[in-house]
Amino acid sequence: MTAALIAALSLLVLGLPVALALDRRAAGPLLLGTAFLYGSGLIFLVLMLLSIVHVRWTVVTVTIVGLLGCSVAWLLSRLTPRQPSNQATQQPRFHWLDLATLVTMAGYALYATIAPLWEWDFWAIWGMKARVFLDAGGIDWRFLESRWNSYVHPDYPLLVPLNFDFVALLQGGWSDRWLGIFSVAWAVALLLIVRDLAGREASPIPAALATLVIAPIAASRFIGIAEGPLIAFGGAAVLFLRRAMLFDDRAAWRHGAVLLGLAASVKNEGIALIVSVAIAMLFVRRRDLVRLWPAVAIIAPWMILRVTHDLPTDIASGPIFGRVLVRVPHAGEIAGILTRTLFHPFFWAALLLGFLIVPAARRRELFVLLVTAIQLSFYLATYFATPNDPRWHIATSWSRLTEQLAVPITFVVVLMLARTAAGPPETEAS
Repeated sequence: MTAALIAALSLLVLGLPVALALDRRAAGPLLLGTAFLYGSGLIFLVLMLLSIVHVRWTVVTVTIVGLLGCSVAWLLSRLTPRQPSNQATQQPRFHWLDLATLVTMAGYALYATIAPLWEWDFWAIWGMKARVFLDAGGIDWRFLESRWNSYVHPDYPLLVPLNFDFVALLQGGWSDRWLGIFSVAWAVALLLIVRDLAGREASPIPAALATLVIAPIAASRFIGIAEGPLIAFGGAAVLFLRRAMLFDDRAAWRHGAVLLGLAASVKNEGIALIVSVAIAMLFVRRRDLVRLWPAVAIIAPWMILRVTHDLPTDIASGPIFGRVLVRVPHAGEIAGILTRTLFHPFFWAALLLGFLIVPAARRRELFVLLVTAIQLSFYLATYFATPNDPRWHIATSWSRLTEQLAVPITFVVVLMLARTAAGPPETEAS
């Protein structure tokens, strides 16, 4: 437990200079939440870089390169002038409802750490990769390239297993007993960001309520696999980009683009999220599309390595168009299965009802609506193209995929209803 806690705190410290380099105004919950996410992303990039240059992972080598990255970020934060903004920073005012969120996360922490990680996907994919890489002292490309290991999804980005390896390096060997702490840390980081952003747009009660409603989504029940961090990185990225467009917040543009690239470093769905965001921006803010370049720059090395090492994606294997043509006539049956396995159907029905109640806000939140719809269409297309049995594929993934989409849409619906019920929200001082 000690090693996992020290690792999480180390990532928080490593990420502080990065967060401040992107936003010198960052403070309070926003600073803490972004710092941990950036520290998690930084350690992924450090371990991947060491593997590319064939330097064996040790506590010393990882520490040196990590501190070097922090130093560069710190220098950038000092050399970059504090840019004025039309949105002044203010710390959120807390409400007793925040205690309910705290209790929720305390319960989640007990759930996530009550036993060694138990998810099959952890044993077969995320934990398997982490342990093999630890034994090899770096990313084991021969393991990923072997056709015998296709079940580990060798094309998946490596942020999650490399974070687990960081814990193992600090504790001097492999143990998955307390890795659930990282699932808690990713969730808490997201909620800190949500609480801060909500507090900038609404009074304490609706801001605290939005955070409380999102807490069970952030606290993914799939411990030790990529769902939790993807919800954290992807949800935070979309919320920052939404804020950037609504309030012309330049720091939010930077946060959103970097977090989007890190979401793509978690899982293939994160790569699809970059495409979804880009398409949505073509309709909403085409002129600002170039601001997403950090996201592309962050994921580009992994995409190049994936091609170089011939790590195929199973969805794209074989006669993909033939599979789609065969399944199109069965679209009704597939839709029925999707409806039955949706992540909390009543929850999604409540969100839809919220948009119907406040139709005037749909234009304001068009970006989030488009991103959600486009990402959802990618997921649906996957079930028509999958080389696996669609029924099995839907049963084992659909609830997780729809959970990934829930944070941004929940955020906007709760604030939208609160704005309608209470009149104009508290605005930030200019």
